[in-house]
Amino acid sequence: MPRPNRQRERRQEILDAAIDLIERHDLATLRVTDVAAELGLTANAVRYYFKDMHQLLSELALRSDVRFYDDRLAMVRRTADPAEQLALTIASGLPTGPEDAEWRAIWRAVLAAGFELDQRREVQGIYHRQVGLYAEILAGGASAGRFALRGPAQDAAMTLMAMEDYLGYRIVARDPDVTRATALRLMRQYAEIVTGVALPATS
Repeated sequence: MPRPNRQRERRQEILDAAIDLIERHDLATLRVTDVAAELGLTANAVRYYFKDMHQLLSELALRSDVRFYDDRLAMVRRTADPAEQLALTIASGLPTGPEDAEWRAIWRAVLAAGFELDQRREVQGIYHRQVGLYAEILAGGASAGRFALRGPAQDAAMTLMAMEDYLGYRIVARDPDVTRATALRLMRQYAEIVTGVALPATS
């Protein structure tokens, strides 16, 4: 049996290979054998970690928890200013640009879960954890007297997540009218209206 550290490395390599393949192939026709071939492995070597593409795609969807929740939470904790926390959370939730392969692959994997999220609690939770992060920042800013919220923190958090998801999709779908700069501007404008404060600049 591979050592635990090597197992983690191999799982990461398989997920990275899947991201590369999703960029070049139709997700609906992607098979474990394709991922194995990309890595020069046998299909059984991949199945040791992921029994089928359904499990692999579920893991890829959950990878968004690292980038869009864990990493953002760590970033938020590095500053005590709610306005800076909100600005950083907005900026880091959007794709870096139309070539952000990880963002595109993660959301293709999320969409592959279908339209029955009540049956896919692990995928459903991705969205709600991120809403919770926004809500915590907004409520914390209001409690500290930094924000003058114009409505419930939860409502504003859900709206910000809806904007993040859809505008992010338009960016990676290469909509010429929706760039990262445009999405940042729209989200920041909404956040400033709902909090009553100007957000610090971010890239």
